[in-house]
Amino acid sequence: MQDMGENSIDGKEIVRKSYEIVKKYVKGETAEEKVIQRCIIATGDPTVKDLIVFKGDAIKAGVEALKAGENIICDVKMVEVGINKRKIRSKTYVAVEVGRDEKMTRAMSGMYRLKDKMDGAILAIGNAPSAAIAVYNLIREGVKPSLVIATPVGFVNAAESKEMIRSLEVPSITTVGTRGGSAICVAIVNALIDLCETL
Repeated sequence: MQDMGENSIDGKEIVRKSYEIVKKYVKGETAEEKVIQRCIIATGDPTVKDLIVFKGDAIKAGVEALKAGENIICDVKMVEVGINKRKIRSKTYVAVEVGRDEKMTRAMSGMYRLKDKMDGAILAIGNAPSAAIAVYNLIREGVKPSLVIATPVGFVNAAESKEMIRSLEVPSITTVGTRGGSAICVAIVNALIDLCETL
């Protein structure tokens, strides 16, 4: 059995080995593949590669928005705290923290309340299908984000809300079906942040 003593675990070595393993599933030769690699590492699930859909010039749109310091609007705190903010100038906002309307979820209400901060922004939805539905409605009403990342998870409206996002003429990165989650959303954002150094 491998020695797992505290001195044998080095963070950089773990990352290096993780990418070596993941290259068996996704080589990481394109920007899209680098994003997918990050998602596989975040979930420990190689089948994630079959779930992720890029629409439009999503990578370019996300990298340009980050380089310009555009806002990042998240549905939940779990997404916001996972973003590597040390490398970017963007301000982050969390929908559930400002949602107030009792007739809808806090995530949905919060997205409507943050409408004025969305033009040019990256919208990062990792948990709440209702937030994705709000974003769909807002974009149909004329809001113009740079990129929508929508990976909400669950059996109620998750798959449908992501299909709604994919139907829009806006760059997006989404997952197909009921699977997804905040970890995948964060992995996508952080992969885009890393790509700012090379693209």
